[in-house]
Amino acid sequence: MSHLLLTNDDGIDAPGLAALRRGLDGLGTVLTLAPDGNRSAIARSITIDRPLRARQARFGNGFSGFSLDGTPADCVRAAALGFFGARPQIVVAGANMGANLGDDVAYSGTVAAALEGALLGLPAVAISVQGRSPRHFDAAARLVAPIVARVLADGLPHGLVLNVNVPDLPLDQVRGVQVTKLGCASVHERIEIESGSGAVKRYTLHSEARDCANETGTDFAALAAGYLSITPLHFDLVDLRAFELLEGWKLGEAVRAVLPAGEASDEEAPR
Repeated sequence: MSHLLLTNDDGIDAPGLAALRRGLDGLGTVLTLAPDGNRSAIARSITIDRPLRARQARFGNGFSGFSLDGTPADCVRAAALGFFGARPQIVVAGANMGANLGDDVAYSGTVAAALEGALLGLPAVAISVQGRSPRHFDAAARLVAPIVARVLADGLPHGLVLNVNVPDLPLDQVRGVQVTKLGCASVHERIEIESGSGAVKRYTLHSEARDCANETGTDFAALAAGYLSITPLHFDLVDLRAFELLEGWKLGEAVRAVLPAGEASDEEAPR
């Protein structure tokens, strides 16, 4: 029997978590460990300064699981390291309230949970539903269940995560699936600094939506056209194209010039 880890960043009481739990029913044993409250936009933050506490919880249609007073990445780490006894075969994060598109994936706790799974050697899928208050979580859960089943059966290359975004539409209005690249940043932000006393200042960040739907082949364009978007993400952030650039800067010579006499070496660092 397969063991699936279900988590999210909206918290144990989020409607998307319960809907996805219903959608995954029948694929195996679903082990649920989710934050005890909303942890949106917390990215891959982990808790290192205190013990974590898990409590048994019931959510949606009588399903039971555990809530954790930590982050989505904490939940995945705990499950992968033996919280449930059995190690899960897959990490499923979501279904998030709101799409995770473009540059926003760097902030997303939902995507972060999947990336944490990939880092720990588990295939992982992040699932988000378009809109501030999605109405069709159950439809989204039915649509992504075959994707999760395929990943569970065939696995994924190490470090690869599928970031799945679903339009907030009834089943009969969804047009299909597109494999996409990341689109543009979804917001322009500006800072408003308020007057403060002495060295203390208060500020507020304001976000303005951008129209990114016209970029061909992107996650934004797929959702705007009524398609599920599947974007393959990889944990490896190294840009191999930059090696030639950095070698051209001759940084080795610059560093050797400031080393004390006798400590400089002509050996280059291994590549």
